[in-house]
Amino acid sequence: MQATDAIRHNWEHYRQRPFGRLVQLFVERIFRGGGDADTEGVDIGVGLVLTLLAMPGGFVSLFLFDKYGTFLQWLRGVTNVDVLRESFPDEYFFIVLSMVVTGAAAVWRWDAIFPDRRDYVNLVHLPVSTRTIFFANLLAVLYLAGLIAVDVNAVSCILFPAVVGATQVRFLFFARFACVHALAVLLASVFAFFAVFCLLGALMTILPPRALRRVSAFARGGVVVYLVTLLCTSAAVPSTLARATEVPTWTMFLPSCWFLSLCQSMHGRATPIMAHLARYAIPSVLVVLAVSLVTYAIGYRRHFIRIAEMADTVVVEHPPLRPRFLETVARILLRTPFQRAGFAFIWKTMLRSEAHRLVLTGVSGLALVLGSQALMNAFLSAKSWRDALLSPEALSIPFIFSFLIIVGLRNVFEVPVELRANWIFQLMLDPDLQECGPLARRVILGVVLPLVVLIAFPAYVYLVGLRVASLHTLVACAWAVLLTNIVLTRFRKLPFTCSLPVFKQHSIVILLAFCFGYLTYAVSTPEFEATALAEPVRLLSLLPIAAAAWYIPRHFTKSTIEIERRVIFEESAARTIEALRLSE
Repeated sequence: MQATDAIRHNWEHYRQRPFGRLVQLFVERIFRGGGDADTEGVDIGVGLVLTLLAMPGGFVSLFLFDKYGTFLQWLRGVTNVDVLRESFPDEYFFIVLSMVVTGAAAVWRWDAIFPDRRDYVNLVHLPVSTRTIFFANLLAVLYLAGLIAVDVNAVSCILFPAVVGATQVRFLFFARFACVHALAVLLASVFAFFAVFCLLGALMTILPPRALRRVSAFARGGVVVYLVTLLCTSAAVPSTLARATEVPTWTMFLPSCWFLSLCQSMHGRATPIMAHLARYAIPSVLVVLAVSLVTYAIGYRRHFIRIAEMADTVVVEHPPLRPRFLETVARILLRTPFQRAGFAFIWKTMLRSEAHRLVLTGVSGLALVLGSQALMNAFLSAKSWRDALLSPEALSIPFIFSFLIIVGLRNVFEVPVELRANWIFQLMLDPDLQECGPLARRVILGVVLPLVVLIAFPAYVYLVGLRVASLHTLVACAWAVLLTNIVLTRFRKLPFTCSLPVFKQHSIVILLAFCFGYLTYAVSTPEFEATALAEPVRLLSLLPIAAAAWYIPRHFTKSTIEIERRVIFEESAARTIEALRLSE
């Protein structure tokens, strides 16, 4: 008891020292964002962040009970199952999941890893050396990497081995499987975090401040696209790697294969190819860690010096020149001054806000990956370009892009930017104004329709013919317009100026409706279209569906009472009990 009290006393004494306080400061600012970062409206607590990071691995582990349950296997007539062979693709998925979640967390807090201008102003005048600040920030980063790696994989390191080991009678199997799984996913998480950290340090070492701000957005977007692509490889890579007779070149670009091979080597199930790839796992982690620390030290020194040079300077950026024809098109499509001003406001916000750019980049990357997979599936069994382009998989590509972009933009509009500054809109805008819906519709369709036309029409005109190209493009554009009307039903807020929506009882229903809508929109429609393009008259059967999809949102909008059409700037929860207040 005395030893415990002594340890607690020494720990509290250490925490109150300058170095301990600095470490605590940097840890909190990394989680909550820096002073220069625009995080208002999207900032959440540390506990909720850690819970959200741990949820994917836990849910996936629970879903695997159906696969490994002994009673369910007995009902299916499956006995003597080789659980190590069955767990091979699942092991790869958990490795990929840990890398994606950890890498996404590092990208999310990209700007908060290094001290910002506010930290410089507050700390440089204190009797604390620059070296102390450097090591405190370094320790905070190392603590963050370890915490995220453990948090992301903690639940899966217990549940997944428990699910797999439920079919075995020896506890030693569970213990060994859990240790191997934990080692693989933790190494993968650490590698992903420090790979992103290494990229950030290299950019800060090489680029000047103005170029860094511009290149940083593209670098983060590229990392997000790579992570989404890595996640989508979980369906094909394990089987392809198991059948490989020589080391594939593409494994050099997928570090997840190295950690999977290490896992199989420790299980004693590695092929010669996997045994070769397993040699890269631990050395790659050490190399990335060493390089990231070197680039961090160099980048930190240059970054800290730049803060001193830039502390009292203001960067004036000249507005970009807009071509004449774009202004002419804007005058034609945007009929009112509110729509013209709102259109410019929305586009500038999406281009300047880091959080919104990352979300849009992730949605675009997911659409690109799913579209590429659909195109590859179309050519697997096709005998010619024409057969491939007329397959449901190829026809679904414009629908996949349009659905994800429309839904992504609709959700991005809900995330506020500088919520404290929305007083200017509350002061200037007429609350009875009903142009927010038309404005959001023009923004979404201004992105989706040109993209659909550029993807579908030229390729189908050149390879299939004008008639099929026109019909396919018409159906894709019509469906995009109808989906936009549906998702914007009763939309009555200027994008980015309203508080975040509160959780409601029907939020789960809306999420399920989006999943069902994707299956109907991007799967069922292309399958019907593939059979109907041979007989274009059959496309007329889509008219009743289109008419219903057009009429129902308009009916809901018109049936809304006048007070529910007013522009809002704050989302409020619905009251369970409404008091009449008759005594007042």
